[in-house]
Amino acid sequence: MQSKFLVNVPPAGLPFHSGERRSNPRFDLHFFILLRVLGDLWAVGVTANVSATGAFFVTDRPFLLSAPIEYVLTFPPDLTKVANPVRVRFFGKVLRSQRVHDSSGAFRIAVRSDAHRYLSREQSASFDAIEQKLSATSQLSGYDSD
Repeated sequence: MQSKFLVNVPPAGLPFHSGERRSNPRFDLHFFILLRVLGDLWAVGVTANVSATGAFFVTDRPFLLSAPIEYVLTFPPDLTKVANPVRVRFFGKVLRSQRVHDSSGAFRIAVRSDAHRYLSREQSASFDAIEQKLSATSQLSGYDSD
């Protein structure tokens, strides 16, 4: 696994909001994310921000409100200060799903996380091929800084 999934440029059309009312701080982190409604096929997105209790991201498909969702984030070593990337699988529900204005079919998705688990090296390896395939074919791949 490589840290190529860290994105330096925020997705277009996602302004930073300084008047924060949430109890948990949001971190302006931009990673490719794997996501799906439980039991569905994996899709790719790009995070706009991440907090201890959820995430906000852009993807090329809508999700139904309150749908049970799982998503996988890969945190690079330069962020975690450990030797290898750390992959974490989150479980939660969709709070908001809105079309991004002036985009080619992108959607903003807000999720609240109910649980998470760190993936072992073996579990994490199974996501490598999925991540490579989806990030190569996604309309969102333009957000990658490579």
